[in-house]
Amino acid sequence: MADKIDRILQKDVLAAMLKNPKLTFKLRKIVSPNMFSLRSYRFCCKNIFNYLESSEELPSEDLIKIIINKNIKDDDKKKEFRKKILPLFHREVKSSKGLLKEVGEWAEKQTFALMLEEAARLGSEGNLEKGKEVIRSSFLFDVARADFETHSVLESWKERQRKRKKDSRKGRQLQIRTELGPFDQFMKIMKNQSSLITLMGTSGVGKSIFSINYGIYGLNSNCNVAHFVFENTAWQTLTRYDTRLIKFPYNMVRDFNWKKKDLVRANALMRKLKRKRNKQLKVIHAPMDTVSIVDIEGILRDIEITEGWVPEFIVYDSLDHVLSTKKHESYRLDVKGVFTDTKRQSELRNIPILSTTHAKASAKGTRLRQESFSESYDKSRLSDGVITISQTQEQEDDRQAIITVDKWRDDEGKISILVELLFHLMTIRFIERISAGGGDDE
Repeated sequence: MADKIDRILQKDVLAAMLKNPKLTFKLRKIVSPNMFSLRSYRFCCKNIFNYLESSEELPSEDLIKIIINKNIKDDDKKKEFRKKILPLFHREVKSSKGLLKEVGEWAEKQTFALMLEEAARLGSEGNLEKGKEVIRSSFLFDVARADFETHSVLESWKERQRKRKKDSRKGRQLQIRTELGPFDQFMKIMKNQSSLITLMGTSGVGKSIFSINYGIYGLNSNCNVAHFVFENTAWQTLTRYDTRLIKFPYNMVRDFNWKKKDLVRANALMRKLKRKRNKQLKVIHAPMDTVSIVDIEGILRDIEITEGWVPEFIVYDSLDHVLSTKKHESYRLDVKGVFTDTKRQSELRNIPILSTTHAKASAKGTRLRQESFSESYDKSRLSDGVITISQTQEQEDDRQAIITVDKWRDDEGKISILVELLFHLMTIRFIERISAGGGDDE
């Protein structure tokens, strides 16, 4: 199997790397010197990466000449290297973005071919199940160059400072903002950052309604949102989203029980929302306990290929109904496997993911904490953020609940707020911030 980049493409890759540091940082994760057929190109690639790592800059033409003179002793070899490398500084490359896509697809094909070879080998040796497992888990667990990132803490300080400065200038645009008062100050969900957030509550507190509101928060923050549902039907979820968007009662929308003027207004509102939003919210349904994160990645890739649509925020309702990619000895380890797969998905896509999950039944009526998870250790440990929904009997009667940020990896503090549950409008309304003890927080 060929493991070299196409010869014509090799020149374009090196020429682009010598001009565009941002592109080079990306290519460094999928390209290595041994992918080039000529020794002069391998030498060039190696020195580009080394210089970029040490100085955060690309080597100039004069510097490459010095490096050649210093490291190559043979005169004929020096001439060969100069002849092959120096013209690359003046080579025109039409599209850096197109080049990155082409090289990325080539690298993915190589990885896929290696995976198939390994699966075929296992099958020929009689290990058919292991071969199938290699294929099923390939997207999450293949040993690809991009899986490991090495950062030099002191040397890359300037690069990190530039990114922080850039992000601080457009922080509001990058944050997925809720309508929950002070929540956004304590729990900053950023659309360009990996994070796994778990929303926990006992049965009947409205976890699905909360997940719909977070889907709306994502859409309103200019994100493409993928909302996966398993326990509820797609039609029920879509009707709930319609209710939340146009702010008409759920029963009226569900039963098509409209007054003429309300129907005209509702249709006008939805047309206006469609015009104003340049992002999309997709509801994707699958039967309970039938799909894994690998299957979910498959459907997302199919949508990307057919529609060019890529999610920037994923909502699961709920990961409790997703299968682990690998079978484990116990249910607890299967649950851990699902959350591990999901965290990996978030890291690979570099996007936030939120999932609802059940608290243990004995926690009903109490103030929920991380320890209230039915599998407390693994879910809490793997989650970057934990949001709990608690209700006393009195609050349940008053259609209220306490929402608490019980864990947020970037902040030591916790915050609790009292909200009104307007389930007939599929809406959560902030009332006030409350103290850890349950009283008003002045």
